[in-house]
Amino acid sequence: MSTPLPTFDESWHQVTPRRVRLRPGVEIHAQRFRGQRWYVLRDHLSGKFFRVRPAAYTFITEMERSANVGEAWERCMTAEPDHAPGQGEVVHLLSQLHRAGLLRSDVEGDVEGLAEVFAKEKQRDAVQRWTNLLFFRMPLWCPDAFLRSTAWVGTAMFSRWGLLLWLVLVGWGSAEVVSNWAAFATDSSGLLGAANLLWMYVVMVVIKVLHEFGHGYACRRLGGEVPEMGVMLLLFNPLPYVDASASTAFRNKWHRILVGAAGMLVEIGIAGIAAIVWSHSGTGAVHNLAFNAIIAASVVTLVFNVNPLLRYDGYHMLSDWLETPNLQGRASQMMLHLTDHYLFGLKSSRSPAETTGEGIWLAIYWVCSWAYRLMITFGILLIVSLNYLGFGMLMAVVFGFMWVVLPVIKSIQYLLFSPKLERCRLRACGVSGGLVAVVLAFLVLIPMPYYFRAEGVVRAEPFARVYVGVDGRMAKLLVPSGTLVKQGTPLVELENAELSHEKDLLKGQVALAEAHQRLALDTDPARYASMKSYFLALALRRTRLEEDTRALTVLAPCDGLWLAPDAFQYQSNMLPRGLELGVVQNTEAFAVSAVVRQDDVSRLFTPEQVHGTEVRVRGQEGRMLGVASFNAIPAERQDLPSAALGILGGGKVAVENPGAQGRRQTSSGAMTSDDEGRHAKEPIFEIRALLQPDASVKLLHGQRVVVRMTLESTPLAAQWWRSLRQTFQRTYKL
Repeated sequence: MSTPLPTFDESWHQVTPRRVRLRPGVEIHAQRFRGQRWYVLRDHLSGKFFRVRPAAYTFITEMERSANVGEAWERCMTAEPDHAPGQGEVVHLLSQLHRAGLLRSDVEGDVEGLAEVFAKEKQRDAVQRWTNLLFFRMPLWCPDAFLRSTAWVGTAMFSRWGLLLWLVLVGWGSAEVVSNWAAFATDSSGLLGAANLLWMYVVMVVIKVLHEFGHGYACRRLGGEVPEMGVMLLLFNPLPYVDASASTAFRNKWHRILVGAAGMLVEIGIAGIAAIVWSHSGTGAVHNLAFNAIIAASVVTLVFNVNPLLRYDGYHMLSDWLETPNLQGRASQMMLHLTDHYLFGLKSSRSPAETTGEGIWLAIYWVCSWAYRLMITFGILLIVSLNYLGFGMLMAVVFGFMWVVLPVIKSIQYLLFSPKLERCRLRACGVSGGLVAVVLAFLVLIPMPYYFRAEGVVRAEPFARVYVGVDGRMAKLLVPSGTLVKQGTPLVELENAELSHEKDLLKGQVALAEAHQRLALDTDPARYASMKSYFLALALRRTRLEEDTRALTVLAPCDGLWLAPDAFQYQSNMLPRGLELGVVQNTEAFAVSAVVRQDDVSRLFTPEQVHGTEVRVRGQEGRMLGVASFNAIPAERQDLPSAALGILGGGKVAVENPGAQGRRQTSSGAMTSDDEGRHAKEPIFEIRALLQPDASVKLLHGQRVVVRMTLESTPLAAQWWRSLRQTFQRTYKL
């Protein structure tokens, strides 16, 4: 896919009489990338690497024994006429090597020119460091001598026994976290508290130091040098880094991948040790430090280091695995080439990709990387601003300058002053302006479909739970689960011997009381009158016993489908009063009860804005149900229609911590409460809708659904602005 440079070049006469050599100290290492032979030029002075093809390598070697550039090129043409580089490629190669400071020539002032190249390179590095605050580096120390003197550490770490120990620690630590997950979730609630931030930072610095030493020991273990260690600024936090770029010269790509993964392997091992300490320690400093170590060594590693869309360890591992050095740079060059060649009409633009397929995935990688960095930036800003609003606003200003202002300025400078666009500058400016106008018009002027959603649950009409009315032993399940029943149909037969004994005892007490009453009628009229209240108590007791006797037969409370999948397990078991046996629900008429947040309530009670309502059932999203009637209740409330809509039940509504009162026992034997997990933290509004029947959708009482209400079409800019404003109002109470 890459566009070859011309065989003959108009500037060839300027370079052909020059005698050019590689600078002393530049080494050449042969490597294979994707089945092709390449050569890597390594400059020990600057620590930079430069990759060239075999044809360019042949030309470089010919320069060492030729009088000038022209003679070296002629030697290449004579030796390999089919593979020799063209004049344009030679000029391009010499230009790149000169900018990298890898060449020396026979021209006077070469040392001064070389110094100027290094000065410009340092200036570019400084500008890049200050403009990319996510990856700012400051070198402090050369750790190579220390790593050589303690090489036994790297030998032990990267051995079979070291791998076995690592697996044991990680497996043991993971098991401890899983088995103590409730306590782990509780401890995480105070992770970003002001009292914990200092300890979190200290733990992170220590872990990152060990992380970087992991890279260093792996690089030294495989024969590389580690010339630099220092501090980098990660989200305004100074953290250590080590320069293990010597691994770039390793011929085996798996050795390069191991160096990239070494730091993360160290962190995961530390996380395993910390998890073991955390689970076996009581409340205190050690417990808190261990928990911070788990988070710093696992979550931070997964978000930043492992992800190949950021230029950290995962990025370098992906580049080595794909055998594509400078992956992000080539992806950026690919997007610039696509823009220049296809939008601006710059036909001389050269693609950095070798094939069409490579060009496609380079472009895809650039888009994904850009989107992920934008997403992670917004996520960090949101998390920080929730706890420290002032600092979050400062970060937002800095990132806004980096992500919006600076790219716009650079783009304008490129359009107006880039020499490459000299012949197509008018088209480039016109196309850019037209694209901006089209995008703005699309976002601001063109109405787009607009929806808002509400979480809800299905309600059968009617629906009733079936409970045990009196203590008793299940004698017989009269109706199997899944049977249609009528109201009053006997479902379960219970027996209670104590109830029969109590009835017999009551009969004896009544007979004895009647005898005493007849005796008192003749001898003690006052006692006779006082016994009326006693007979009333006996009558009430008889009524209660009769009701309990009738309750031994559990009846269907309404017409519908009898659902009791666990009832057969209680055969011949003693069942307590209040135990839920199952439910009876209608199978023909179903309604939806959904909750709407305060953000959307203004649209809910403006009937002309809601143009349609659709319902999708969780697990059956492929089918859409219509609504026969729709009713919004114009009163705020905090009790959810079902605990399934709260966070504790798997929904999205934040709820208060459940209380212990009002608990009852379910058919599974667990104690629960009708109010548990149903009290929302913020007021909500309820909507009720009667569903249109659809034979292809199976509905059950309590199923979770999503209600989508269609609003009047609105431009995307207005939709996004409303969502952003609501987010700020809800999050920061503005």
